[in-house]
Amino acid sequence: MLTITLVVLVLIGGWLTDKYGAKRILSIGTLIAAGEMFLMLFAKDMRGLIIFGTVLGAGIGLFLTSNWALANSLAPQQEAGKYLGLTNLATAGSGALARLEGPALDWLNAAWPAAWMGYKGLFIFGALCMFLSVFLLRKINLKS
Repeated sequence: MLTITLVVLVLIGGWLTDKYGAKRILSIGTLIAAGEMFLMLFAKDMRGLIIFGTVLGAGIGLFLTSNWALANSLAPQQEAGKYLGLTNLATAGSGALARLEGPALDWLNAAWPAAWMGYKGLFIFGALCMFLSVFLLRKINLKS
């Protein structure tokens, strides 16, 4: 469900970003995703995972679309390829780097069996980083 919702909201997010602005939709998507990451801590069964995961997918969909729209608007027109290439490297690099978290998650999960501390830590860290990004987003000034 998370992936389906993500894809649908990526498409809707483009329209919303054009209508209301990238920063506004990025803030909304970030807050939705961060809030749902915290709520994932309270999912105790598949029903909870599906509900929270679906809304998390919506937030991530809005985040992804508006984030790239903002990056496009900030890149200087003469050097857009260079800046968007760097943005893409940062995005892909963070995904690759995230794979290194696996052993730490496994260790935390094994240290407290059935408590799933690795996953809980992952959701808490992700939510805190997303909340922080909303405050950093405020420092970005768009030229009209």
